[in-house]
Amino acid sequence: MSTNLAILFPSIELLPECPILNETHTYIFHNENSNCWMTIDKNEVSDREYALLCSLFREVKPTGLTNESLSEKWIEFLHDKGPVPLKEDTEIRIIQLHFKVEEEIESHLEEAVKLFFDDAMRLVFISSEDAVLIEEKSSYIHTLDDFSSFIVALESDFFIKVKMYVGKFHPTTMPFYSHFITEKEWFFKGLSRNRAERIYSMEKTFPFTLIDQISEEMKQMIHKEVLEPIEYDIELLQSVQFLFENGFNASVAAKKLHVHRNTLQYRLTKFQDMTEINVRNFDGALVAYCASLIATER
Repeated sequence: MSTNLAILFPSIELLPECPILNETHTYIFHNENSNCWMTIDKNEVSDREYALLCSLFREVKPTGLTNESLSEKWIEFLHDKGPVPLKEDTEIRIIQLHFKVEEEIESHLEEAVKLFFDDAMRLVFISSEDAVLIEEKSSYIHTLDDFSSFIVALESDFFIKVKMYVGKFHPTTMPFYSHFITEKEWFFKGLSRNRAERIYSMEKTFPFTLIDQISEEMKQMIHKEVLEPIEYDIELLQSVQFLFENGFNASVAAKKLHVHRNTLQYRLTKFQDMTEINVRNFDGALVAYCASLIATER
C-alpha cells in the first residue's frame, strides 16, 4: 500500500514515531495496523483523497511542539517529572554521552545524529557536557561497532572527545527513573575508574562495582597473596588485566599494551612464578584481575 500511496503523493514520508510538527501545510496520518505515521503535503491531497485517507487512517493534528519543547519533555520523563513522549509500552534504551561542546554547534550535532542513525535515535542535551541518545527497540539494534564508528565520526568532524555509556532496553512503563539513575552512576564509576575506555556498559563497569562490595578482609588477603609478592609491579598487573579483558587472546592484549607477544608471555610467566597463580586459566586470571583493580583503586 505504501508504494501505491507514494505514487499518488510524492511528498509522503513514513515514520516510526509521531512527528512533532507545527506546519499548517502538512497532514499527519497514523496507520494503526503497521503502527507507523505518514506525513503528506496538503497541496497534493484533493478533498476526495482526504476523505479516503481519513477513512483508512487516523488523522493526527499537529501538536505545535518544537524540538526544544520535545527535548524538555524527555528531560522531564528521565527525571521522573512527566510522562513519556511515546506510547507507554515502548521499550527504549538510553545511550549517555559525555563531552564538552559549544552551544553553537549543538544543532550541528543533532544533524550529525540524524545523518548517522537516520530516525532511529533522538538526541537530547542535558547540559553543556552531557547528552543522551534515545533509541526505541526495533528490528535492528545498534551494535557497539555502530557506536564506535559514531564516536570516530564526531571526533573527526567536531574535534571533541566523546565518552559513551550504552544502556539496556527497558519498557517505559517500569520505574524508568531509577533505572536511568543507576546507569548514570555506573557511567560515572566507569569514567572515574577506567579513563582510557571510550564506550562503557553494565558489563564494563560491573567489575568496579564488585570490587566496591568486597570486604576489607578479602582485599587484605589479595594484597598479601598477590600484590605484595609482585611488589605492586604495574607492568605485571596491566598485563594480566589486559589478558583478562581481551578474552585471553594474548595477541590482542599484547597489541593494546604496545608490546611484543613474547614480552607479554614473559610477564605472565614472571607473574605466575612470583605468586604461584596461573593466569592462563580462568580462576587464576579472575584473582589476578581483581588484584589489578584493587591496586588501581588504592
